[in-house]
Amino acid sequence: MNVKIFYGGLSGFNEILPVDICKNIVDLAILDDTRHRKIKVDIKGNRSEEEEETLQFNNVVAFSNDYASLSESTIESFTNFVLRYDIDNLYLQNPPDSITRHIQELSCVNCVKYIQKYKLINMNMLRKIKEGFSKSVIGQENAQKRIIAALYNVAKRRYGKPCVMLFYGSTGVGKTESAKFIADILGEHLFRKQFSMLHSEDFSSYIFGGKHNQSSLAKELLGRESNIILFDEFDKPHPVFHSAFYQLFDEGVYVDKNFTVKMQNSVIICTSNYMSEKEIKSALGEPIFSRFDVIIKFEKLKANAIYKIMEKEFDKQYSVLDKYEQDIIDKCDIKDKIFALSTRLENARQIRKIIREAFSAALIQELL
Repeated sequence: MNVKIFYGGLSGFNEILPVDICKNIVDLAILDDTRHRKIKVDIKGNRSEEEEETLQFNNVVAFSNDYASLSESTIESFTNFVLRYDIDNLYLQNPPDSITRHIQELSCVNCVKYIQKYKLINMNMLRKIKEGFSKSVIGQENAQKRIIAALYNVAKRRYGKPCVMLFYGSTGVGKTESAKFIADILGEHLFRKQFSMLHSEDFSSYIFGGKHNQSSLAKELLGRESNIILFDEFDKPHPVFHSAFYQLFDEGVYVDKNFTVKMQNSVIICTSNYMSEKEIKSALGEPIFSRFDVIIKFEKLKANAIYKIMEKEFDKQYSVLDKYEQDIIDKCDIKDKIFALSTRLENARQIRKIIREAFSAALIQELL
C-alpha cells in the first residue's frame, strides 16, 4: 500500500489526488461496519465469520473533516481497519498524530509526506506592501511603518520563528484591514479566528484538544490556506489559555491532544481593543506579553482620514448599485447629507454602516 500524507489546505491536497475516482474513507468505514454485522454467533456462543473476499480499491481518500465521522475505535485501530482491504493508494489530509504514528510503524506500507508550500514574504512583496498600504488602510502611517519594518526581517528570513505582532487600538481603525491587506498582497486567503466568539464551555478542548470529532484550533491551522494568521481580539479569552500559545510564538509549533502544526515561517497578528500597552500587559500577563516581537498602536482616526475613508467607502457602495439606483442616490443628494456627518464619525465601521443605511433608506423611499 502506498500512503500519501498531506499537511495543508484543500487546494494543495487536491493537487496530489489522482483524476481517477477515489473511495472516501467514511464510505469505507460504513462498508466495514456492514461487513462486521455479518458475523454470526452459533448456539454455543462461538463466533464464526462468513468467508468474504478481500475487497480491492485503487484509491482511498480521507479529507480533514472526514476523521470526525469515524468512530473512536476506528481511529485507534486505523491501520487494522485499512489493512482489511487491498488498497493501492491511500491519501490522507491532515490526519491525527496517532494515525500518522501507527502508519509509519508499518513495514508493509510505503509512506510519503507532503507539506503545503505557502507563499513567503520577499523583498518584492514587501515593496508592494509599502506602496499600497496607505491607500488600502487610511490614517495609520506610523503603524504601517512599524509593520513594514517587522516584515523586513521576515523577508530576510532573520526570525527562524513566526513573526508575532500585536495590533492595539480602538475598534474600526484598521487593525484587521491591515492583516487582510498583507494576505491579499501574497494572493492568499487570510486565516482569521475571532477569539471574542470563543467563550463556550468547549473552548478548552478547542484550544488544547479534545475528542477527535471535536473542532480544534490545531486542526483548523493545519487546513489553512495562508501563512498570514489573524487572532482577532486575542485578549478576550481567559489568560489561562495563553499557555497554549507559548511554543507557537517561540518556535512556530502548536501542539494539542491530537495534532501537531508547524508554522515557523508564518506571520501571526493578534489584535486588542485596549488603548495602552500597560492595559494589555495587565490583562494578558507578562509571559504572553513578552512573546510579541512587536507591539503596534493604531491611533484614533483624524478628521482628514475620516473624510478619505468616507469617499472610498461611498464610491465602493455606490459602484455596486444599478444605474437606476445610482440616479436615485444622486437625486436625493445622499452624498452631501452623509458627508455633513463626518465630524460625528470615529471609525470605518461607523462609516460603512451609515452609508449603507442612508442608501437603503433613500432607495426604499423611492422604490416601495
